[in-house]
Amino acid sequence: MAQDQTKKEALFNEVKGSLFEYLVAKRLAFLNQDELRFHKSLDRNYLTVLSQQDRMVRQFYPEMLSFLETVSKKTADTILPYFKGNKFSPHLTGKFANTHSSRELHEADLLIKTEEGLTPLSLKLNKKNAYVNTKSGGIKSFFTHYFPFIDSEVQQRFCQLVDLEFNRMSIELHAFHDLEYPGHFNLWVQHGFSELPGELSKEERAILKRYYARIAYEIHHIMTQAQKQNAENFSQSLAPLMGFGSHEIVQVICFHEFKTSHEAEVIIHPYKEIGPQLKDARIMAFQEISSVEVEVGNWSLQIRVKPMNKFTTTAIKMNCSVKVKRPNDV
Repeated sequence: MAQDQTKKEALFNEVKGSLFEYLVAKRLAFLNQDELRFHKSLDRNYLTVLSQQDRMVRQFYPEMLSFLETVSKKTADTILPYFKGNKFSPHLTGKFANTHSSRELHEADLLIKTEEGLTPLSLKLNKKNAYVNTKSGGIKSFFTHYFPFIDSEVQQRFCQLVDLEFNRMSIELHAFHDLEYPGHFNLWVQHGFSELPGELSKEERAILKRYYARIAYEIHHIMTQAQKQNAENFSQSLAPLMGFGSHEIVQVICFHEFKTSHEAEVIIHPYKEIGPQLKDARIMAFQEISSVEVEVGNWSLQIRVKPMNKFTTTAIKMNCSVKVKRPNDV
């Protein structure tokens, strides 16, 4: 029973975003009497994928369909007034990826075309009260890519530290089972031990958590020094991590409680919400965990160290997510 539920969750996470984006765009096209043009604009390969996803859901998770219909309608109906009654055409970015510059797209899932131009929308379907994922980058290019004003040697030294810490963690895990670490995890696998973090014992997870925390501590240190070195460049570097790779991006987040109801709350965040507050960003005190937190006004940016999948390689990602403190939050 638990395994079936896990498979359902995996299916939900796999297809919900794609179907949600399509249903929101379809509803917006309907509200703007633009359905014919919208459907003709869709790529055939994209439609094939959507059709396959729809069949999967109907077969294995039929209750998701009514949920997605409800929340996509709520989301589209909330987006419509944002454009103050102006007629517009919605475009899914998959179709237009080759016809609009990357500057226009960035995190956009949907482009809204009005007489004034294009407005890129980032659509998120998110659990209520949870952080909203905004960026996920490789750890070995993170500072080079998002903080280009930092000396390149900082990234190089950081990569060396990641390798050293990985080796330390590997030795500690093998020693826990009275094994010698041979430089790889082949012996670990041969003994039937898992390579997935969620399947480790409490003691094994503690070793892994300390490993990620040591890396996060160095991230905290590098970011603190970067802010001292160049506060203006540092503050502007935070915007893409918060999901605003462009000043034109508008974040549309649909918060849901799928397991208990189909009710949803849709919040719209334009760049102007964070722009003026970036210069006052505060790196919070390190908490000896696998993440670093930066406070930007009433926004919290969390940068978390996570394995790509298996923890047995140095393929680690930096997962960025945000949460906005609401007036009724304690």
